[in-house]
Amino acid sequence: MRRRSSHGAPSAPSLRSEMTRAVRNTPPVSSLANEGDRTAPAFSPLGSRNGASPGGDPIAFHATAPVTNPLRRGLLVFFDFAPSAEVGALRWISLVGCGAERGWAFDVVALEPQFMGPLDMTRLERLPPGVRMFGFTGENPAWYRAMLRAARRAGWVGTVGAKPSEAPLGGHLDGSDRTVALGGEDASLWRRAFRSRVHFQLADALARRAAALGSRLAAKNRYDIVVSSGPPHAAHDAARRIAARHALPIVMDMRDPWSDDSAMPSEFRSDTWRRLAQRHERDCVSAASLLVVTSKAHEELQVAKYPALRGRVRTVMNGADREPLPPSRIARRFVVGFAGMIYLGRDPRPLFEAAARVARATGATPDEFGVEFMGDDACEGIPLTTIAAEAGLGEHFVAHGFRPRRDALQFLAGVSLLVSLPLRTTVTIPAKLFEYMRFDAWLLALAEPAGATEALLRDTEADVIAPYDVDGIERVIAKRFAEFRAGIRPTSLNHDGRFDRSTQAALFFDAAEELAARSSRRTAAG
Repeated sequence: MRRRSSHGAPSAPSLRSEMTRAVRNTPPVSSLANEGDRTAPAFSPLGSRNGASPGGDPIAFHATAPVTNPLRRGLLVFFDFAPSAEVGALRWISLVGCGAERGWAFDVVALEPQFMGPLDMTRLERLPPGVRMFGFTGENPAWYRAMLRAARRAGWVGTVGAKPSEAPLGGHLDGSDRTVALGGEDASLWRRAFRSRVHFQLADALARRAAALGSRLAAKNRYDIVVSSGPPHAAHDAARRIAARHALPIVMDMRDPWSDDSAMPSEFRSDTWRRLAQRHERDCVSAASLLVVTSKAHEELQVAKYPALRGRVRTVMNGADREPLPPSRIARRFVVGFAGMIYLGRDPRPLFEAAARVARATGATPDEFGVEFMGDDACEGIPLTTIAAEAGLGEHFVAHGFRPRRDALQFLAGVSLLVSLPLRTTVTIPAKLFEYMRFDAWLLALAEPAGATEALLRDTEADVIAPYDVDGIERVIAKRFAEFRAGIRPTSLNHDGRFDRSTQAALFFDAAEELAARSSRRTAAG
């Protein structure tokens, strides 16, 4: 079990937590969604390391009801599939459900759950029949443990007597002070280059483990396609190796940019990171039979970078699911709410400052007006309660921490104004937006003008404000609060179904089935 120490740094990070912290821009958190998820009764007992039984055959750590003779079978490589609480997992939980309606079954290569970070066991309940999940380990490799020991002896991290697996983050093996801002003087070029090399070496270790497990599965099962979904983008490397070894078509689902400057973590900012990211992306994109992205802006970006992709790239956005929702429970209190993780450049400070201004200007008490967050309870290691207090919100702010999905839906049903925090890149649309659209609530998206999010919401009732425009954010909150006080209540942005997930899923499976059919014809002819 991984636990967060009092200052927000991990006390026992795994390989996966080492390599992904900077991508998420937040320290790894406990592997449990909350204290109620201490056990995982839905999991079958794991075999030996890397998802294999003592005899060498892969065994599933979780499986739904089997499907006899599915029309198609896919192998999905996605490190953060269910029961991970990552928002990206919802995309593929829904897609495999839509695929099941078309006769698809899926085997999934993922991290063993204890290495996934926060879990939400209720997500397993949404999986359709025909899904088997196989896990590989996220433990630190031997070479990395040796580096940790050497760093301890040099006095750079921890204490010499501590275990190598309990070291702080690998990015600080260079002796830098974790308390210094990554964009400050401490982040010298050689340190960023060093961190970049360690990051990609750890990513490659994960990719090799996933590829080894996937190859054993492909040797024993007939798959129509291999699908990868990232970030973490190491999943694409793993799928590329599996597909090449077993002559299978590969669909690369790139949910976020990979090698672009907007995707570069601040502590890795260097030519070394750029060169390594571009090399990994180029290898995977060149091998992809089909590249899937989540916005037209991202599609245009990828085609501009790789002209040979033209005709092999599809936009499949996220979408609003049709699962039952709890009834709206908006009462007399106006709540500005956010649910999710705080990473990829998300900064709640402008929102807090704007909300504090509204509270002061209107004289609203905490019983009348408040800001509530569910999910991450810290930003860059600083508790949200501290940031909110510094902004002047004080008792008007509540941080709930991580909760299972059913609790999160109950929370969202009580929010008057749902807020989407910005991403660092303008070509990606936050997946959480599509979930927000299902609720009877006003929507405030903090996003850059002319980006993918603004384009999506342009002809809707949602408000789109630049992330650091505190005056603009204040105007929107004040306007909606005044409407709320006047008895006006919002309606769902997706009340007409225009953003339904099923439409996007059909785009994906139409393309996947065409690809699988072409591959089958070539195999039969050859």
